[in-house]
Amino acid sequence: MKLKLFVYSTMAAVAIPFANAGDAKGVTEAVVAEEPLGGTISAGYMTNYIFYGVDFGANAVWTGVDYAISGTPVNVGVWYINPTDGNLDDELDVYATISQEVAGFDASLTMTGYFFPDSGADATYELGVGLARSLGIVDWSGTARYDFEVEGWYFETGLSKGFSVSDMIELVLSAGISYQIDYFTSGGEFNHAYVKAALPIALRSNVTLEPYVAGLFALDAIDSFQDDIVHGGVSLSVSF
Repeated sequence: MKLKLFVYSTMAAVAIPFANAGDAKGVTEAVVAEEPLGGTISAGYMTNYIFYGVDFGANAVWTGVDYAISGTPVNVGVWYINPTDGNLDDELDVYATISQEVAGFDASLTMTGYFFPDSGADATYELGVGLARSLGIVDWSGTARYDFEVEGWYFETGLSKGFSVSDMIELVLSAGISYQIDYFTSGGEFNHAYVKAALPIALRSNVTLEPYVAGLFALDAIDSFQDDIVHGGVSLSVSF
């Protein structure tokens, strides 16, 4: 960054005399702001790591990197989480997503690999399809995921609504419900329901701080081993 600043300063020093003698517009056009590279780095903390309605561990710290490939509808990323207390030692997710607008819906196709470095447990692989659309008053989203190792399906649908608090702050309320087939239990049963309140805060144009609090309500598929809980967390993301 210091080297880049030195180069820009030198260019400006050389250009100014010519600008004074003639065309000042040429100097302005010579120094062009760099376009974002399409990447995002994120990190955060969760009181509980909730995966498809199941609490896999408390006091979880996570980090992730996403990259949107320029000129394509492809986004790739990695995500790592390490709960300090619970059933999961750690988890590394590697994924690629193709996004496209289809008949007024924002559609996505995602392939994810789940790896467990510390425990040495077998990796699992999942294919997911997502749809989302603004309904005017609220936004709707839905996903369907199939795990090739578990050989089970997980479905989730929900509604969300954002409220502007200030120029920098938004309150986002959401609620949803999920259904599983041969994922946590045999056959098809409702999995869980949730409510969530998030507060994205734009610290800068490319920096967002987001605390949240959520409620989890276990339904038929998981209520024999999962309690209803209130959980929360905070994340910080930087785009570049």
